[in-house]
Amino acid sequence: MAFQWRNSIYKQLTLNRQSLLHHLPASLQKAMVTAWNQHYEELYESESDGTVLLEDALSRTLNSFQTSNQTLMQIRYVWMALTLAVVVEPTIKYYQPDHPIPEETINKLTNWLLKTIAGLFYPQENFNREFDNVLNDTSVENNHIFPNKKISSFQVLSEALDVYISAINALEPSHSLQALLDILDDCLEGYAIFPGSYGRRELFNWWLLDIVPSCWYLLPPTSVYSLNELANDDSHQTLSQLEETSSLMWSLIEAAIHNQNSREEYWLSSRNNTFKEKIDSQFEHNQFTLSNI
Repeated sequence: MAFQWRNSIYKQLTLNRQSLLHHLPASLQKAMVTAWNQHYEELYESESDGTVLLEDALSRTLNSFQTSNQTLMQIRYVWMALTLAVVVEPTIKYYQPDHPIPEETINKLTNWLLKTIAGLFYPQENFNREFDNVLNDTSVENNHIFPNKKISSFQVLSEALDVYISAINALEPSHSLQALLDILDDCLEGYAIFPGSYGRRELFNWWLLDIVPSCWYLLPPTSVYSLNELANDDSHQTLSQLEETSSLMWSLIEAAIHNQNSREEYWLSSRNNTFKEKIDSQFEHNQFTLSNI
């Protein structure tokens, strides 16, 4: 993507991320606090008594994304799906470096997000040429993405591939929530990000405290979590991908706000000019009346 503009809103959001936590919806904050204070057998926590299910905590948190604008809610869900798909990509590349699923799926989700956000703000307008290249190929047909080959029974690779299938399913509004729960199952309980039982609670904390608030504001996470820590180059590349897409989304939003403000200013200016013309006309009429008297 050659688009280089970085907008002021995006910069302000990224510079003030800590303060953004206090501006999350009260219901989402409450769900996050509840999830944080609980212990889960699925995460191999010795403190767990087995009465609290991880899926319930995940569902409660994701359901707190509900707003009156269903499209915006799905945009946030798909952004979370994309974030986790990008994080899982190194797993696929490690075992099958030439597998097409990661790149194809990430491109599909990225294009869907940009087109949907653009459509939300510019339903009947032509898009600026700067966005033409990034809004192409928005089809969500996935038949050609997944080859008709027997997927390896190796659990790590199989669950990592499942993340991409679920990510595509997130593009369907009626399937978005369940698709995210399936992705989180493969990541938090499965081996899509790393194998074994050690570090599961830390992985969950990363999702809860970094991914969740970041996705509410359509921002990339501040870090990429891995048991053994990803190589610096891989981690930097992962964040760079998400930062680029997040910046493009906010560029569209910023441009829409700018256009709206310009229209409002024009309307106010026109209204004031009309009002002034009426006053001037009335003044001239009064002057004419007075002169005749």
